[in-house]
Amino acid sequence: MVDVPTPTYETLWHKDGLHNVASILASTPNDGNKGWDQIWRANFAPPWDSGDVQPALKELIQEHKFEIPKDGQILVPGCGRGYDVAFFASLGREVVGLDVSEKGVEAARAYLSSLPGGLGADAASRVVVGDFFTHVPPGDGYSVVYDYTFSVALPPPTRPQTFKRFKELVRPGGVLIGLVFPIDGDRPGGPPFSVGADEYHKHLTDDGAFERVYWAKPERVARFHEDREMIGVWRRR
Repeated sequence: MVDVPTPTYETLWHKDGLHNVASILASTPNDGNKGWDQIWRANFAPPWDSGDVQPALKELIQEHKFEIPKDGQILVPGCGRGYDVAFFASLGREVVGLDVSEKGVEAARAYLSSLPGGLGADAASRVVVGDFFTHVPPGDGYSVVYDYTFSVALPPPTRPQTFKRFKELVRPGGVLIGLVFPIDGDRPGGPPFSVGADEYHKHLTDDGAFERVYWAKPERVARFHEDREMIGVWRRR
């Protein structure tokens, strides 16, 4: 049996990129929104930006592992360059990409506008600057919210508040899709901060607001994600 070393913050992705992100956020401890905007303005795309939609999300949707609600709007908080926005838009869905950074939103709109056909231009128009915690959802809420590295980009003490907000944004009968990553045990450092495999479930179901309707270890994973992620779907009661 080969011993696999516990991952450290420095070995997860590109060391300099992680330290650049962490140092900028540390310089703005009372204003994380400003920190993320500085990261984009310094041209430091988050090191976990893989240049495409995560394979686990494609597997879930394209292989019909779970059928998401067919109507209503989809929210991608912390949408970054907009890969997930483009993916959901390609399914014919109305999707909103949300990011606190004006520069990040500019980057997302530029990427989406570069895609062939009219799809990208339409998706680009749906990426907006906004704060997740004060964002106003449409009508009775979103039918789908997708979280990949959004909640783990925030300091761990904010998780109860973050998951409380998910409960407010998802409409009854809607779902939260969580790509739970990175599951690194008690590894210090971040972002992205380590998350426990059961944390989503604990926070979402503690008051009966959600029920878990799908939970699996993805077969298709990106580099550096092997044995470090799970994907789940929780339905709002």
